[in-house]
Amino acid sequence: MSGINILSIIIPTGIVLIEAVTGFAIYKAMYKRKIKKRLAEGRKSDIKPMMSPVKFIIITMLSTALIWMILLSLFNAKMNKQKREMAVYPSIAFYKDETLENSLLAGYKFGDEINGYNRFSKQYGDVKLEIYVTENTFDMFPTILIASDYTGDKENVTFCEEVKYSFYTENWGNDVDPDSLIAIDVGGYKGKFTLNHKVYYSDKVEDLINEPPDEKYGLDFRIHESGSIACAQIGLTVDSWD
Repeated sequence: MSGINILSIIIPTGIVLIEAVTGFAIYKAMYKRKIKKRLAEGRKSDIKPMMSPVKFIIITMLSTALIWMILLSLFNAKMNKQKREMAVYPSIAFYKDETLENSLLAGYKFGDEINGYNRFSKQYGDVKLEIYVTENTFDMFPTILIASDYTGDKENVTFCEEVKYSFYTENWGNDVDPDSLIAIDVGGYKGKFTLNHKVYYSDKVEDLINEPPDEKYGLDFRIHESGSIACAQIGLTVDSWD
Protein backbone atom coordinates (compact mmCIF):
# COMPACT_ATOMS: atom_id res chain seq x y z
CA MET A 1 0.00 0.00 0.00
CA SER A 2 2.87 2.40 0.73
CA GLY A 3 4.07 2.22 -2.90
CA ILE A 4 0.61 3.12 -4.17
CA ASN A 5 0.37 6.06 -1.76
CA ILE A 6 3.80 7.41 -2.78
CA LEU A 7 2.97 7.18 -6.48
CA SER A 8 -0.36 8.89 -5.90
CA ILE A 9 1.60 11.84 -4.51
CA ILE A 10 4.62 11.87 -6.84
CA ILE A 11 2.74 11.58 -10.15
CA PRO A 12 0.22 14.39 -9.51
CA THR A 13 2.99 16.58 -8.07
CA GLY A 14 5.12 16.04 -11.18
CA ILE A 15 2.22 16.89 -13.46
CA VAL A 16 1.42 20.01 -11.44
CA LEU A 17 5.08 21.16 -11.68
CA ILE A 18 5.21 20.52 -15.44
CA GLU A 19 1.98 22.46 -15.94
CA ALA A 20 3.26 25.25 -13.68
CA VAL A 21 6.58 25.60 -15.53
CA THR A 22 4.86 25.52 -18.93
CA GLY A 23 2.17 27.96 -17.83
CA PHE A 24 4.75 30.25 -16.25
CA ALA A 25 6.84 30.36 -19.44
CA ILE A 26 3.81 31.11 -21.65
CA TYR A 27 2.35 33.68 -19.28
CA LYS A 28 5.72 35.39 -18.74
CA ALA A 29 6.18 35.78 -22.50
CA MET A 30 2.68 37.25 -22.81
CA TYR A 31 3.34 39.52 -19.82
CA LYS A 32 6.60 40.88 -21.29
CA ARG A 33 4.94 41.44 -24.67
CA LYS A 34 2.13 43.39 -23.06
CA ILE A 35 4.54 45.49 -20.99
CA LYS A 36 6.55 46.38 -24.11
CA LYS A 37 3.37 47.31 -25.97
CA ARG A 38 2.20 49.49 -23.09
CA LEU A 39 5.58 51.26 -22.88
CA ALA A 40 5.54 51.86 -26.64
CA GLU A 41 2.05 53.42 -26.52
CA GLY A 42 2.89 55.54 -23.49
CA ARG A 43 0.36 57.10 -21.10
CA LYS A 44 -2.45 57.02 -23.67
CA SER A 45 -2.41 53.20 -23.67
CA ASP A 46 -5.76 51.59 -22.78
CA ILE A 47 -4.28 48.08 -22.24
CA LYS A 48 -5.59 46.52 -19.05
CA PRO A 49 -2.87 45.52 -16.57
CA MET A 50 -2.08 41.83 -16.09
CA MET A 51 -1.31 40.09 -12.81
CA SER A 52 2.37 39.41 -12.22
CA PRO A 53 3.80 36.06 -13.42
CA VAL A 54 4.53 35.06 -9.81
CA LYS A 55 0.91 35.65 -8.76
CA PHE A 56 -0.31 33.81 -11.85
CA ILE A 57 1.86 30.77 -11.15
CA ILE A 58 0.74 30.59 -7.51
CA ILE A 59 -2.95 30.69 -8.48
CA THR A 60 -2.38 28.12 -11.27
CA MET A 61 -0.54 25.68 -8.98
CA LEU A 62 -3.11 25.98 -6.20
CA SER A 63 -6.01 25.47 -8.63
CA THR A 64 -4.36 22.45 -10.31
CA ALA A 65 -3.44 20.91 -6.96
CA LEU A 66 -7.02 21.33 -5.71
CA ILE A 67 -8.44 19.65 -8.82
CA TRP A 68 -5.98 16.74 -8.45
CA MET A 69 -6.89 16.30 -4.77
CA ILE A 70 -10.59 16.11 -5.64
CA LEU A 71 -9.97 13.59 -8.45
CA LEU A 72 -7.71 11.43 -6.25
CA SER A 73 -10.26 11.44 -3.44
CA LEU A 74 -13.00 10.27 -5.81
CA PHE A 75 -10.72 7.60 -7.33
CA ASN A 76 -9.58 6.29 -3.93
CA ALA A 77 -13.16 6.18 -2.66
CA LYS A 78 -14.22 4.14 -5.70
CA MET A 79 -11.26 1.74 -5.33
CA ASN A 80 -11.91 1.23 -1.63
CA LYS A 81 -15.57 0.47 -2.33
CA GLN A 82 -14.57 -2.11 -4.96
CA LYS A 83 -12.10 -3.73 -2.56
CA ARG A 84 -14.79 -4.04 0.09
CA GLU A 85 -17.39 -5.49 -2.27
CA MET A 86 -15.15 -7.58 -4.55
CA ALA A 87 -12.74 -9.39 -2.23
CA VAL A 88 -13.23 -12.57 -4.29
CA TYR A 89 -15.04 -12.83 -7.61
CA PRO A 90 -18.04 -15.18 -7.87
CA SER A 91 -17.11 -18.22 -9.96
CA ILE A 92 -19.24 -20.81 -11.74
CA ALA A 93 -18.60 -24.53 -12.25
CA PHE A 94 -20.51 -27.38 -13.90
CA TYR A 95 -20.94 -30.74 -12.15
CA LYS A 96 -21.97 -33.52 -14.52
CA ASP A 97 -21.44 -37.29 -14.92
CA GLU A 98 -17.99 -38.23 -13.55
CA THR A 99 -17.37 -34.78 -12.14
CA LEU A 100 -20.55 -35.00 -10.08
CA GLU A 101 -19.94 -38.60 -9.02
CA ASN A 102 -16.47 -37.70 -7.73
CA SER A 103 -17.78 -34.77 -5.70
CA LEU A 104 -19.43 -34.45 -2.28
CA LEU A 105 -22.74 -34.12 -4.14
CA ALA A 106 -22.55 -37.59 -5.70
CA GLY A 107 -25.87 -39.33 -6.29
CA TYR A 108 -27.86 -36.15 -6.84
CA LYS A 109 -31.06 -36.46 -8.91
CA PHE A 110 -33.19 -33.57 -10.15
CA GLY A 111 -35.37 -32.20 -7.35
CA ASP A 112 -33.55 -33.96 -4.50
CA GLU A 113 -33.12 -32.26 -1.18
CA ILE A 114 -29.47 -31.47 -0.40
CA ASN A 115 -28.33 -31.36 3.20
CA GLY A 116 -27.13 -27.91 4.23
CA TYR A 117 -29.10 -26.11 1.50
CA ASN A 118 -32.53 -24.49 1.26
CA ARG A 119 -34.30 -25.57 -1.95
CA PHE A 120 -36.50 -23.27 -4.08
CA SER A 121 -38.37 -24.31 -7.24
CA LYS A 122 -39.17 -21.95 -10.13
CA GLN A 123 -41.22 -22.78 -13.23
CA TYR A 124 -40.87 -20.66 -16.40
CA GLY A 125 -43.09 -22.20 -19.08
CA ASP A 126 -41.37 -25.45 -20.09
CA VAL A 127 -38.25 -24.69 -18.04
CA LYS A 128 -37.98 -25.68 -14.40
CA LEU A 129 -35.23 -24.56 -12.08
CA GLU A 130 -34.24 -26.02 -8.75
CA ILE A 131 -32.26 -23.44 -6.75
CA TYR A 132 -30.27 -24.44 -3.68
CA VAL A 133 -28.95 -21.74 -1.35
CA THR A 134 -26.53 -22.70 1.40
CA GLU A 135 -27.73 -22.37 4.98
CA ASN A 136 -24.23 -21.33 6.09
CA THR A 137 -22.11 -19.19 3.78
CA PHE A 138 -19.00 -19.98 5.81
CA ASP A 139 -19.02 -23.65 4.78
CA MET A 140 -16.60 -24.95 2.14
CA PHE A 141 -19.50 -25.96 -0.15
CA PRO A 142 -20.61 -23.79 -3.13
CA THR A 143 -22.88 -20.95 -2.07
CA ILE A 144 -25.59 -21.59 -4.69
CA LEU A 145 -26.49 -24.67 -6.74
CA ILE A 146 -28.77 -24.65 -9.80
CA ALA A 147 -30.38 -27.62 -11.53
CA SER A 148 -32.57 -27.17 -14.63
CA ASP A 149 -34.89 -29.26 -16.76
CA TYR A 150 -36.88 -28.77 -19.97
CA THR A 151 -40.32 -30.38 -20.26
CA GLY A 152 -41.39 -29.07 -23.69
CA ASP A 153 -41.46 -30.79 -27.07
CA LYS A 154 -38.57 -29.04 -28.86
CA GLU A 155 -35.80 -31.45 -29.87
CA ASN A 156 -32.70 -29.22 -29.73
CA VAL A 157 -32.40 -27.26 -26.51
CA THR A 158 -29.29 -25.80 -24.90
CA PHE A 159 -29.01 -24.06 -21.53
CA CYS A 160 -26.43 -21.44 -20.67
CA GLU A 161 -25.81 -20.10 -17.18
CA GLU A 162 -24.47 -16.56 -16.87
CA VAL A 163 -23.13 -14.93 -13.72
CA LYS A 164 -23.10 -11.17 -14.22
CA TYR A 165 -21.82 -8.50 -11.86
CA SER A 166 -20.69 -4.91 -12.31
CA PHE A 167 -17.22 -5.56 -13.72
CA TYR A 168 -17.33 -9.05 -15.24
CA THR A 169 -19.59 -11.65 -16.84
CA GLU A 170 -18.99 -15.42 -16.89
CA ASN A 171 -20.92 -17.88 -19.10
CA TRP A 172 -21.20 -21.64 -19.08
CA GLY A 173 -23.12 -23.46 -21.82
CA ASN A 174 -24.30 -27.07 -21.54
CA ASP A 175 -26.75 -29.60 -22.91
CA VAL A 176 -29.97 -30.12 -21.00
CA ASP A 177 -29.18 -32.57 -18.21
CA PRO A 178 -31.54 -32.31 -15.21
CA ASP A 179 -29.27 -34.45 -13.03
CA SER A 180 -26.35 -32.04 -13.36
CA LEU A 181 -25.60 -29.06 -11.13
CA ILE A 182 -24.32 -25.58 -11.74
CA ALA A 183 -22.31 -24.45 -8.71
CA ILE A 184 -21.67 -20.79 -7.85
CA ASP A 185 -19.00 -20.04 -5.28
CA VAL A 186 -18.96 -16.40 -4.12
CA GLY A 187 -15.98 -16.80 -1.76
CA GLY A 188 -15.50 -13.53 0.10
CA TYR A 189 -17.55 -11.47 -2.35
CA LYS A 190 -19.98 -8.99 -0.82
CA GLY A 191 -22.48 -7.23 -3.07
CA LYS A 192 -24.97 -7.91 -5.88
CA PHE A 193 -24.80 -10.23 -8.86
CA THR A 194 -27.30 -11.69 -11.32
CA LEU A 195 -27.64 -15.30 -12.40
CA ASN A 196 -29.22 -15.50 -15.87
CA HIS A 197 -30.55 -18.86 -17.05
CA LYS A 198 -30.53 -18.61 -20.86
CA VAL A 199 -32.38 -20.99 -23.16
CA TYR A 200 -31.45 -21.63 -26.82
CA TYR A 201 -33.45 -23.81 -29.16
CA SER A 202 -30.34 -25.19 -30.84
CA ASP A 203 -27.64 -27.73 -29.99
CA LYS A 204 -24.56 -25.75 -31.10
CA VAL A 205 -23.28 -24.76 -27.67
CA GLU A 206 -20.00 -23.22 -28.79
CA ASP A 207 -21.78 -20.80 -31.17
CA LEU A 208 -24.45 -19.67 -28.75
CA ILE A 209 -22.89 -18.36 -25.57
CA ASN A 210 -22.42 -14.81 -26.86
CA GLU A 211 -25.67 -14.73 -28.86
CA PRO A 212 -29.05 -13.39 -27.63
CA PRO A 213 -31.02 -16.30 -26.10
CA ASP A 214 -34.50 -17.37 -27.12
CA GLU A 215 -35.51 -17.10 -23.46
CA LYS A 216 -33.79 -15.70 -20.39
CA TYR A 217 -34.70 -15.87 -16.71
CA GLY A 218 -32.81 -13.79 -14.16
CA LEU A 219 -32.26 -14.19 -10.43
CA ASP A 220 -30.80 -11.21 -8.56
CA PHE A 221 -28.71 -12.18 -5.57
CA ARG A 222 -27.09 -10.07 -2.92
CA ILE A 223 -24.47 -11.16 -0.40
CA HIS A 224 -24.65 -8.97 2.70
CA GLU A 225 -21.64 -7.98 4.81
CA SER A 226 -22.82 -10.51 7.40
CA GLY A 227 -22.65 -13.28 4.78
CA SER A 228 -26.44 -13.67 4.56
CA ILE A 229 -28.00 -14.08 1.10
CA ALA A 230 -31.00 -12.32 -0.43
CA CYS A 231 -32.87 -13.08 -3.66
CA ALA A 232 -36.23 -11.40 -4.16
CA GLN A 233 -37.30 -13.67 -7.04
CA ILE A 234 -37.27 -16.79 -4.86
CA GLY A 235 -38.61 -15.02 -1.80
CA LEU A 236 -35.31 -15.11 0.05
CA THR A 237 -34.93 -11.76 1.80
CA VAL A 238 -32.51 -11.00 4.59
CA ASP A 239 -32.23 -7.48 6.00
CA SER A 240 -32.99 -4.79 3.40
CA TRP A 241 -32.41 -5.27 -0.34
CA ASP A 242 -30.98 -1.75 -0.73
